Parts: sequence; structure tokens; C-alpha cells
Amino acid sequence: MRIPIRHIAYALILPLVVLVAACDDSVVDANDNDEAGAALVSVYLTDAPGDVEAVWVEVEEIYLQGGPDGRVDLLDEPTELIELTALVGITQPLLQDEEVEPGPYGQLRFVIGGAVLEAADGTVYSKDGAQHPDGLEATGQLQCPSCSQTGIKVVLQGDDLVMEEGMNDVLLDFDVTQSFGRQAGQSGMWVMRPVIHGVRMVEMGQITGTVALATDEDDEPIVSIPECPEGTARDLADFVPLAIAQNRTDDEGDPIVRTGVTAADGSFQILGLAPDDYDLGYIDEVEFTGAALEWTAEVEPTWVEVGEGDQVEGVAFTITAASCEVEDDG
Repeated sequence: MRIPIRHIAYALILPLVVLVAACDDSVVDANDNDEAGAALVSVYLTDAPGDVEAVWVEVEEIYLQGGPDGRVDLLDEPTELIELTALVGITQPLLQDEEVEPGPYGQLRFVIGGAVLEAADGTVYSKDGAQHPDGLEATGQLQCPSCSQTGIKVVLQGDDLVMEEGMNDVLLDFDVTQSFGRQAGQSGMWVMRPVIHGVRMVEMGQITGTVALATDEDDEPIVSIPECPEGTARDLADFVPLAIAQNRTDDEGDPIVRTGVTAADGSFQILGLAPDDYDLGYIDEVEFTGAALEWTAEVEPTWVEVGEGDQVEGVAFTITAASCEVEDDG
């Protein structure tokens, strides 16, 4: 898999999964609730694509804050280590059918305990003494400056998280691509700054399309993807598309950026999008050990409108150049 990103390329000049849900394999009538008027909450975990070989995290707590009754604990027993990088496109249940008071909640927080990261070169980094599931010895530290006892605030793609009577479905997406990176100048250390997005499932949309190499008039490719570094083959799966919200921002006022995943055949998807207009872009430089793969691409259209539950299809990225820049040892 890829390792840390450095740059984001926009396709134009502009003017970044846990589920709070009903059981996903059945339909439950709100009138079947034991307590009339209750909002039922279940939690599942999913993951956006990442830039490391594998990541495991232990979830200690999940709680709502800023609602009718103040803090409401949804999960107060720690999980086992969960492999985030195995959850691309799927979900894992953490809790189900927790009752809360209906109404708006200003914050959803996520407390992480131990964590393990396995880099592409096989080295292992650990937080809080967590052990690699296969028994591999940790060779360095995984630090998380933001992993305080108060937890990580989920980036809600809306104003508040409103829990309505009956079942409530909210996707919380732990974005590995944006959450992990090497500590500059610190060999033997990785840093985790978790980025977790939240969106109501009833609102959730997606963008799908294709990534292809530019071709000539005979439909023959005029661009090739180089080995990077030499001896390591790369393909279209190393291309990471982005959707950049035009109106939704995070707590710091920056646009919400969602990463997508590209298959080796060039099909891509960006999931878990709240209703908004999205500019389309891509990560233009992906770092590997000793080298960086650089992309230049065009996209059509350059932005799309995603409504509630919409699947926007037909977005096409065309790669016009690809090169590998080797790091200077000096």
C-alpha cells in the first residue's frame, strides 16, 4: 500500500468508517421500540484507504456531548484491536441499539487506546504497549498527540448530529490516508493524528468513475506508470482521488476533504459524502521509502453536486504524466 501523502492537487483553481446505525441486515420499525419516543443508536466502523501496510486500533470509548442530557456514553468497554486497513468498503459493528434522548448533539467523540502500525517495509510501531496481532516486535513508537482522555472530535459534515425518534444511521469513517505520517527527522517514529468523518446514512452520497492513462488518436496510452522506487511496480491503484466540499468545513474552517480509493482496473469510488457541491482533485505526490510518485491529471467534470443518498457516476480522471522522484541521499 502507499505511504504518507505530501501534496493535494486540485482539478481547478478554487474561488479532507464507524456507523451509528440500525442493524444493517434487517429493517426495524420505530414502533417496535421497547420505549416509545427513544432514539436507538448502533455503531459500526469503516475505513477510507490508507498509506500504510496495516493499522490496528483499540477503541476505548464513544460518546455524544452537547445534547439534552449532556454527555451520553455509547461505548464504555474497550474493544479488541481492530484492523482498520481491512475495512475499506465494509463495516464492523461496535455497538447496537443504544437508547439516547432524541435531539441535536453538538459533538461525537472517539477515544483511542492502544494502536499498532505496520509500515510497508515491515517495521512495526506501537502506541501504549499494544502488541502486533501476529506477534511481530515493535521497532518504534506510534505517537498520538491528540489522543487525550477527552477523545477525538468527529468531523461532522453538518451543523449538529440530530438523533431522531426510531433508528439513526450515521457513518463514521476513520480516514487512514489523512491520519498517519512519519515524524520528520525522527527515524523510528510514526505519528497518528486521527481524522474521523461523520455523516448521517440517510444523507450519505458517493462519487464513482474511472481513472485512465491519456491516449493518442489510436487509443494507445501515451503515459506509463514508472516503477517507484526502481524495482517496485506501481499501477492505477496508487492514484488517490479527492472530493473537496465547497460549503462544509471542519472546526478550523478548512474545507472537508474526502479521499477515495482506486482499483487496479481504474474504477474509483469516494464514499460517505454529506449533501454538498464537491470540487474534484487528487493527491499529486505520494511518498514511498526513498522515492515519491508524482501525478499530473485532468478531471471531467471538475465539480459535482451530491444530494441526499445520491450516487454520482461518470467522473473521469485522465493521467497526463507520471514520474518517480528519487530522494537525494545527500
